[in-house]
Amino acid sequence: MLRSFILMSGLGLLLAGCQPVPDAEELNKNLVVETDYDDKVNFRDFTTYTLPLDTLGLISNTTKDTLQLGSYARDITQKIKANMDARGYTYVNKNQNPDLGFVAFLVSDFSVYQTISYPSYGGGYYSSYYGYYYPRVNTYATSSTVLILQLVDLNTKTSQNQFKLIWRGFIGDLSSSADPYQKSVEAIDQVFVQSTIIGK
Repeated sequence: MLRSFILMSGLGLLLAGCQPVPDAEELNKNLVVETDYDDKVNFRDFTTYTLPLDTLGLISNTTKDTLQLGSYARDITQKIKANMDARGYTYVNKNQNPDLGFVAFLVSDFSVYQTISYPSYGGGYYSSYYGYYYPRVNTYATSSTVLILQLVDLNTKTSQNQFKLIWRGFIGDLSSSADPYQKSVEAIDQVFVQSTIIGK
């Protein structure tokens, strides 16, 4: 069973249950950080981990690329490595039989949708050409980007023959942040602050 915690990066505010949605201005300053973990797992049982350095996975409906490279990917993965090392784990290459696998990827979604409202007589818009009130079509566009972190037990597989997911973190929405690059790098530290379960 995964347990969940949500904090806003840079704030000490815990968001749970029926708490109100964070103020939009705060979300522009700080990213929401959510973490889940398997409470049946003893994270002290693991010693080594691996992580693709300088590379982030990418899932997007606006590009066919599947990898994010460059300084952003390097800064994110180096920040993850620094935190894992500080928790007492040893980084090894994937061919050295690590206990844990750390995966980081971006999910970027851009959507366009429309709504149609049919105003009653006396409201809406009048068309002199058609001579009656016609429906109003509103077009909206949304864009969101979330950085997802996953930690898997490379010694245990599920009944679907997949490595067992034991921890995950969500950082977002990067698209609405005034400084998505720096804030998401900073949020990696917050991910580990609220994941005290991870450590030797």
